[in-house]
Amino acid sequence: MSSSPVSGTRRRRRVPLLTAIVAAGALIASPLMLAAPASAAADSQVTLASTELAVGDALTVDFATDTPSTKNWVAIYPASKPEPCDACGMAWAYAPGASGSVTLPTQDRGGNPLPAGSYRVEYLYNDGYTRVSEPATFTITAPPYEGPEVDPTKPIALSVMQLNLWGKSTDAVMLDEIGADLIFVEEAQNGAAAIARDLGFDFHSTGGSAAVISRYPIVDTDVVTVPGTQGGWMKAIVQVGDTQIAAYGGHLEYRYYATYLPRGYAGDVLAPGFPAEWRGWNKLSAPATDVERILAANDASGRPAAATALTADMAAERAEGRLTMMGADMNEPSALDWTESTANLYDHNGVVAPWQTTSILHDGGLVDAYRAKYPDPVTHPGFTWPADTPNVSVSQLAWAPEADERDRIDYIFFAPDERLSLTSTRIVGPVGDIVRGARGLPVSSEEIFTPETLWTSDHKGLQAEFVVCGEACQAAAQPGELIVGTPSITGTAAAGATVTATPGDWTTGTAFAFQWLLDGESIEGATSAAFTIPADLAGHALSVRVSGSLDGYAPAEATSAPVTVTATGEEPGADKPSVVIGAQNVVAGGTLKISGSGFGAGVVLRIELHSTPVSLGSVTASASGEFATTVTIPAAIPAGAHTLVVFLPDGSQLRSAVTVTAAQGGAATDELAQTGGVLFGAALWTALAALVAGGILVIRRRVQQQ
Repeated sequence: MSSSPVSGTRRRRRVPLLTAIVAAGALIASPLMLAAPASAAADSQVTLASTELAVGDALTVDFATDTPSTKNWVAIYPASKPEPCDACGMAWAYAPGASGSVTLPTQDRGGNPLPAGSYRVEYLYNDGYTRVSEPATFTITAPPYEGPEVDPTKPIALSVMQLNLWGKSTDAVMLDEIGADLIFVEEAQNGAAAIARDLGFDFHSTGGSAAVISRYPIVDTDVVTVPGTQGGWMKAIVQVGDTQIAAYGGHLEYRYYATYLPRGYAGDVLAPGFPAEWRGWNKLSAPATDVERILAANDASGRPAAATALTADMAAERAEGRLTMMGADMNEPSALDWTESTANLYDHNGVVAPWQTTSILHDGGLVDAYRAKYPDPVTHPGFTWPADTPNVSVSQLAWAPEADERDRIDYIFFAPDERLSLTSTRIVGPVGDIVRGARGLPVSSEEIFTPETLWTSDHKGLQAEFVVCGEACQAAAQPGELIVGTPSITGTAAAGATVTATPGDWTTGTAFAFQWLLDGESIEGATSAAFTIPADLAGHALSVRVSGSLDGYAPAEATSAPVTVTATGEEPGADKPSVVIGAQNVVAGGTLKISGSGFGAGVVLRIELHSTPVSLGSVTASASGEFATTVTIPAAIPAGAHTLVVFLPDGSQLRSAVTVTAAQGGAATDELAQTGGVLFGAALWTALAALVAGGILVIRRRVQQQ
């Protein structure tokens, strides 16, 4: 059956036992059998096969009584209902006879599985609510909700939604289409549990108006009980990665709706000391524009006191290291919306009102998510009520049919924190509004997202997109420190000559930028690795500043030691060897020409590619101290900035920057250059030829790398 039995049948009157009429005994016995027990019979009991069940498990109930009836019955009740009552039980079944066993599904009246919590089984008499025995208690437990897998070292997207459901829907399709992760709902009642179940989310609700529904696990719950709310602030501690968020859902007092007073309507102001016509919701004789009186009526609602309690609890949570945010239907406009700029709009009738509830939240350090993105209430009024809900008559939507009653009364507030970033906000719901008892289009072009699913609330919703970056994410985002090389200048620093900046050994993959300096000051436009020295710089100090950058690292820079520019035609000293490379860029697997001068005659020079040393062979300087060769860059060399290093016999080095680019298709050999061997063979044959000729010839040899 779909509901509990009706109230117990009326007791039949007991016929007095007349000792003089023994023959009537049989007539008296029958009504005694049907008499209800005055209280739970001592010999009657109900026992459970198990007192701990998982969500969805069936419950086996054993019963026994000395007052049997075909209409005795057992029913599941929530622990919050201390006595059996009509229409407040869950699943039930008849338990006829003196003893037996029945099985009950752990479901509510709608057939939905009962959520985790405490319950009891009542054993009741003859279709009524008198106990046959004391009840038996049991609990339903749910496995811990795990939520989605996240990487706490990465930023985590968090979409937050605020929506008054208007008590019209337990359907999750619309919210699934909107795609929020953390949802604050009002006028939800038992709908919050059904929505969470269908979404596969966690939730916190006491069965009243407000609830919190979360894709991420809720690890603790509480209720901040305070007047001015409809059931208190629902507080859920939500675990997002390694960060906890204290999330508060609330539905504030709907009466004392003082925003109607300037519009010429009563707002059901019930407190004494206010005009009698302010009670109820009827049209006033004239708009009320006394701001002090309006705010006094608003304060009597208890909403400002509820905001004070909220900010205090949020402050305590922040002291524990948690982020804090709230979503609520506050039934009150914002102090940021009733300003001088809107005083003559939307039937404000000149009133500029610093509404207390939002003012208290602002003063408590909280940020209005919508106004943070759209600070102008004229271009972006952000109205959330009343919405032009389709398939609903206007008479059900308009409470002040001759006024412009549009207001922004749904909010998402949050406390600023370096771990939490607001990226965007938008209004969600029908595009149109209800204005003066009729359907009307919006007054601005602000973004409104309308789901394809039929909208069922008289409110529009508010959606805000956040990014959470907790401790692990913050640590991962800290830039590393680059290994910084020692820059140098390669080539002869003479007027008219071209020199090259060599960055030195930096972290692999570092990208470089260059700035040439004259006597320590930047040379305009001199930002390439190579620099041709103008003729008028002779005698000046030349240096180069190298800036390095790499993703995940803090940028760094270093400056070379200065060199003195010599005049054109001056011979470089023998102790100043130099190396020139044929190109700054080379393809992996390709060749690179290298030449040098200023070396000792016959000196053997070793050539490597750094930072990870790779041998490119060796070369022998001619009698005049010069060389020219070609080396092959191995195909396996990774693309990026590298350094060509020429080693002198005394261990000193000459370094040149070179950038290796990836080969464009085809296979390139990764064999090392054999420059040294070829050069040695050429020298041997030259020596033999000289001996045969009978003399020693001094020649400049050109050696080609195979």
